[in-house]
Amino acid sequence: MLSSPIKQQVYQTIEKLPARGLEDLVEFLDYLSFRYKVARSESNVALGGLWKDVNFDVTDDEIRALRQQVTNKLLQE
Repeated sequence: MLSSPIKQQVYQTIEKLPARGLEDLVEFLDYLSFRYKVARSESNVALGGLWKDVNFDVTDDEIRALRQQVTNKLLQE
């Protein structure tokens, strides 16, 4: 549980938020709840060479170029 001073600080900050800020806060809290739920349930999965027969030789430069292309496309939309 949160200590009392931290709770008080959170409550004071919430009181200062406009309505849209409260909506954003609820979305963020939902995200945090999901994130911590996923983090608790993570387990390693052994893929056992799932991709061993696939020729997957990609360089850092190729990945960087692809990321740049995706970024540019998203910025244009």
